[in-house]
Formats: sequence, C-alpha cells, structure tokens
Amino acid sequence: MCLYNDIQTENNQTGSSIPSQSRSSRFHQLKSTKATKNQIGPLKSTAELGCLDSSRIYVDKRFSEASSELICSICQNVLWKPIACTTCENAFCTGCIRTWINKQQQSKQVTCPFNCTFKEKRAPPILNSLLSKLRVYCAYASNGCEEVLSYDALEGHEQTCQYERTPCKICGTPVSNRNTSNKHEARQCFSEMYNQDPNQIQAQFMKLLDIVETSQRRIQTLEKLLGIESQQNQ
Repeated sequence: MCLYNDIQTENNQTGSSIPSQSRSSRFHQLKSTKATKNQIGPLKSTAELGCLDSSRIYVDKRFSEASSELICSICQNVLWKPIACTTCENAFCTGCIRTWINKQQQSKQVTCPFNCTFKEKRAPPILNSLLSKLRVYCAYASNGCEEVLSYDALEGHEQTCQYERTPCKICGTPVSNRNTSNKHEARQCFSEMYNQDPNQIQAQFMKLLDIVETSQRRIQTLEKLLGIESQQNQ
C-alpha cells in the first residue's frame, strides 16, 4: 500500500489528476478563509494547536496532497509529531492521543480509537520520512506570511515568524503574544496614538472606555453567578 502519493517528475505530468495551484492564489485563499478567526483573537502556532490543518498543505506539480495514511484519525488533520499504537500500529498526533488517553484515566484498560489496548511506540520511520516531504504554509499566513516550509522546518520558523504579531485593537501597534513579560498596556496605546495623530486620541480614549466598561459588566455578572452558586451550596 502506498503511504504517500509519490512526488512526480516533470516528464510524467501530462494528464495528472493531482491539483496544481499557484503559491500566490493559495496564500490569498488561506488569508481570506482565516480572516474571521484572526479578528476574534491572536493566531496560534502549529505546535500550540497540536495539529496541522490539511488545508495548509502546499500542492503543485511537484508536491502532492497528504494521503489518508498521513491523517490522524482523531482530529482528521495531518499528523503532527506522531506516535503509534503498538497493538494496531496506527499513528496519531501526540497531542491528540494524549488527550484521548487522559479522558480514560478512570478506566481499567486504556484503549486507542480503534478499541485495542494502547501501548505507545515511536511512529514508523517511513511515516516520518513521508511527512518530511510535505510542504506547508505557515500558521500565520492569514497575517501576511507567505512562507512555504518543509514539515520539519515548520515549527522552527513559526517560533520566530514576524507575522505572529497582531495589531492592537486600540492603537494598531503590532503586538507579540510570545513574550508575556512585555505586555502592551494602555499607556503605550495612548503614547502611540498621540504620536500618530493627537486629534484622534479622544475618540480612541472613548473606545477604550467602552472596552473597560464591557469587561466590568462581565465581571459583575460572573460575581453575581458565583454568589448565587455559593448560596445554593450552603
């Protein structure tokens, strides 16, 4: 059984059913698809997510899509840092199978998704070899990163990718979520807004107040709920 659609040479491309897609068009598609998610909050790296979305696989005349054997049966995405079950030899994302097992902590016997006794072993070398042939779009493509990387180089790139930074909703300054010790605070917002346009600071100040008031209302609601629960438990 073929675990991966072989990389085809230029001589046998005529009549190939493998979809060909320009790097530019695919990048813009990813950027458009994830725009809504990006508005909700900061993006996460592949390592943080613990899985690799199949839509991020780069496909052209040389590189084909991931075959079914490279798909995790738990998350239905491309295997990320796979480990295998000794009993059935199926592979899973490390994060996926760990979560699966943790949910069975009270069970006498831990089973894998294929209902056999789970005992961990390393993923077959051939599987890692096939994964290494994949080319993948950066997790921050919707922020503007156009890099297409090998599977093995992906994590290292995303750890330093400049497009991890997302604009502050108040002042627009690019803010990184990596360094939690260097928080982007209100004072920085006002300073940046004043430098950009002193006349706009009042409008932005009102916007910031709206956010603060919304947060305060949410806190009050939670406090009321906690108070009710506390009374019921007494």
